[in-house]
Amino acid sequence: MQDGTGAQGRGADITGRHRALARRTLLVSVLTLASRILGYVREILSAALFGDRSAVYDAFITAWRVPNLFRRFLGEGALSTSFQTALTRVDGDQGEAAGRGLFLDTARLLAVLLVGLTLVVMGAVALMPDRMPLTGWAWLGADPAPVRELTLRVMPFVVLVCLAALVGGALQVRGRFAPTAWAPAVLNVVWVSVLLALWWAYGPGDAREPQPERNLEMARWLALGVLVAGLAQLGVQLPALRRSGFLGPCPPRLPGTPTAWSVLRASAPLALGAAVYQINVMLDGLMAEGLLPNGGPTLHYYANRVQQFPMALIAVAATSSVFPALQAHGHRGDRRAVRDLHDRTHRAIAFVALPAAVGLFVLARPVIAASFEHGAFGAEGVERASAALRMLCLAILPAGAVGLVARTYYALGDFRGPVRVSVAMLVVNVVLNLVLVEGAGMDVEGLALATALTSWGSLALLLPGLGRGLGLPESRIPFLGPLMGMLIASAGAGLGAVWVERVGRQALGRAPGLLLAIGAGVLLYALLAYGLGVPEARQVRARLLRRRH
Repeated sequence: MQDGTGAQGRGADITGRHRALARRTLLVSVLTLASRILGYVREILSAALFGDRSAVYDAFITAWRVPNLFRRFLGEGALSTSFQTALTRVDGDQGEAAGRGLFLDTARLLAVLLVGLTLVVMGAVALMPDRMPLTGWAWLGADPAPVRELTLRVMPFVVLVCLAALVGGALQVRGRFAPTAWAPAVLNVVWVSVLLALWWAYGPGDAREPQPERNLEMARWLALGVLVAGLAQLGVQLPALRRSGFLGPCPPRLPGTPTAWSVLRASAPLALGAAVYQINVMLDGLMAEGLLPNGGPTLHYYANRVQQFPMALIAVAATSSVFPALQAHGHRGDRRAVRDLHDRTHRAIAFVALPAAVGLFVLARPVIAASFEHGAFGAEGVERASAALRMLCLAILPAGAVGLVARTYYALGDFRGPVRVSVAMLVVNVVLNLVLVEGAGMDVEGLALATALTSWGSLALLLPGLGRGLGLPESRIPFLGPLMGMLIASAGAGLGAVWVERVGRQALGRAPGLLLAIGAGVLLYALLAYGLGVPEARQVRARLLRRRH
């Protein structure tokens, strides 16, 4: 490692850390897939234990969204984006020792602020009225007591997860992505272990009987397990943090080095812009508690978790892998490199997002039924969650694209554009929720449709600014032809998957038939995309052939 220990310390090679983008994206995707599979097992166990009509599990999901709100704001969104921007600049201009000083200062300040924030939020949750002033809206649902209790129990998770996000952001800037990708998997391992222990102690639930007292006892144990999982998620990254040079003596701050306060101040306006899609989902969940009958928040959450499975592999993995390189190019003022990297990644996201969206849309009911219709989860929950999942499928492509476009803005120092769009779309999302649920009488699918519409609106408002506002050169990568090829291939693969699922279900059973349909859809899409000349399909084939030889 290079140490920039003086005012003229030699900067680190910030672009050289990020040369193997394809290999890194594959690594992050594989580890993210492992985490998502574990997370999926987590939700399957939760559904079997608590069911689709449990007011207690609705309360747990609503409580879980409170620390998740701050995780999106301070962890995965604004803070990590702001800190990575500052650390990239410090490493490049002043060396890695100065970067270590910035990390340690930021970690200390963040820990103090997070503890204070947690105490303030816990006090507010305990004291706020059951109904909103003036409107009289029962924002915590018909039985607010479990929501309050469980929120108080899980709120300290925000301290652990935000510190873990800061550590992960630092490691990514230094080119270490595996530990940050392992961390969510470790969290899910602990969570699944707790659910298995609850299954052993309480047994599976009964779809005919909600059993509120039993469910509340289990939810309390689950809240404790969440905190243990948060500790594990942070701890698994600490060895890599030491190897990357972040743990050691804090050097004197060099002139021109950003302060920890400046990093946090920069994260404030980014809070909405960096996580607009997740914030919309969070608002949907909170509104579900007050607007929908029992099971609404839980079913919306499950549908969102299924939709997030391909989203994580498509958008999160690609964006997290590419963002440090975007920052490095932006720091050096190479706008052509920024444009080319953005466009290549954008089309790669579409190559996987389109078939995932079509496939989930046409297989929504079989996916929900095979995943969750066990134990206390009944057929009515399958129908409600399937309808929500179909609407959320419409958001897969724009939500993934918005994350990449917003990060491109940040890489070039424009933080205002995404924030303005985010504020507008948050307002639109709330209005659409009320119109679709209260006005049109829709159920969980109304909230999901509002999320999809606002995701498309965000993308439509952000894309034109890449050239007009950021001054990026015109794209030299074709989009229309390849996208049409992807869409046609996706439609054909979706039709084939539906037919295979019906035949497979009759011959093999529900779960095997679904797996066979998914495999057939993936294979058919690959063949059709290659036959239609989609460049990404040709590139995948060429890489596979090179590896064989």
